Amino acid sequence: MSAFAYSIFGFVVAIGILVTVHEYGHFWVARKFGVKVLKFSIGFGRPIFSWRRAGDPTVYSIGAIPLGGYVKMLDEREGEVRAEEREQAFNRKSLAARSAIAAAGPAANFLFAVVAVWLVFVVGGDDMRAEVGAVAPESPAARAGFRAGDLVVGVNGRDNRTWGQHQIYLLHQAMRGAAVEFTVERAGRRLDLSADLGEINSYEIGRRDIIAQIGLRPPAPPAAVWRFAEDSPARAAGLQIGDRIIAVDATPIANWYELVAAVSARPNETMRLQIRRGGELITVELTTAAAAVGDRAIGRVGLYRPPLDAARLRYGIWEAVPAAAEYTWHMSVVTLRAVGRMLSARMSVENLSGPVTIARIAGYTAETGAVDFIKFLAIVSVSLGLLNIMPIPLLDGGHLLYFAIEAVRGRPLSERAQLIGQRIGIIMLALLMGLAFYNDILRWFVR
Repeated sequence: MSAFAYSIFGFVVAIGILVTVHEYGHFWVARKFGVKVLKFSIGFGRPIFSWRRAGDPTVYSIGAIPLGGYVKMLDEREGEVRAEEREQAFNRKSLAARSAIAAAGPAANFLFAVVAVWLVFVVGGDDMRAEVGAVAPESPAARAGFRAGDLVVGVNGRDNRTWGQHQIYLLHQAMRGAAVEFTVERAGRRLDLSADLGEINSYEIGRRDIIAQIGLRPPAPPAAVWRFAEDSPARAAGLQIGDRIIAVDATPIANWYELVAAVSARPNETMRLQIRRGGELITVELTTAAAAVGDRAIGRVGLYRPPLDAARLRYGIWEAVPAAAEYTWHMSVVTLRAVGRMLSARMSVENLSGPVTIARIAGYTAETGAVDFIKFLAIVSVSLGLLNIMPIPLLDGGHLLYFAIEAVRGRPLSERAQLIGQRIGIIMLALLMGLAFYNDILRWFVR
């Protein structure tokens, strides 16, 4: 299956699962409060498949446009309701019941994220052992006293086994500008080192790996061909899996980082690579592509970094429950802080992604394996839950805002006020989606 096909497949499956989870939250809670649900639809537009179960008043439907869904409930504001069914109308329910129904969709997304992360933790996966290979000069890690060879075994009192175990937690702490206590093993002794994450450029947070921003690097992987990226110049030039790159234009290359430095400095240029393939030395001519990083272009050849010695990260069934809940909480807080930083111009709006980028990541994770795809679903589910709970008319958070105003005023907003709010909501969502699509287009052309 091609990368494009994986992207389409992954996107449709991901959106289908997450929209179903979201809408089922509304559906289930509405039913519990005695609201008659007329239609449960996954997707918009003309139905391509509909059905109704015997004795069930709800029509279930799959729409032609897989970009959302809805639950249509009986409501006197949307049409005439028979006298015997009025108690089943949404508008007749208490303020608390209506608020619970509106909040149930985002809540279902957060719960799904916890379950998905729990499953990822229980299944486990390979990650890099948390050994320090190098420390960037003048970085928070350097000022904290890290040295090459240190093994990071604790983060703020939390047990640490791999580089990826606490990345979302560290990202949260960096956004707070907090100091973090790392426990390292060095020459048979344990030391506590304090790194001030407030020193990290707030505009760069989220654009690069947080471990690298702290100033830590794992041991250098070999400059070897392990896996090709999509549209890889290296593949087009004839490189093969297992090749070892030993020189670029006669300059010796000792490891992966030296290769990255050599390639990054030369966007859209032709270079000669010396390759060891088996017992043979060959020369390959390659033209780099260019990728935008901030306001500059860097070279790329479309190779993934080879993995280091792996450490298996896996939680027990019960141990994974609080770990998954905490991970989801940190994801939520990091996302909200990122939105706040973008609104206050302390973080680039380039971090905002739209359907195209989501489809590409969905395709990549679907191709790499079920665990990666499930983790991707958890991340997007949190984003979907947070988006829908924002106080924007047309979204669930907009309904909750109206209900909060109703609670204060003692009566609902007028239909005119709600209509004005909906128009404002449409404009806000259109601007948000426009920016997301703009970022997607930029990524597509500069990748």
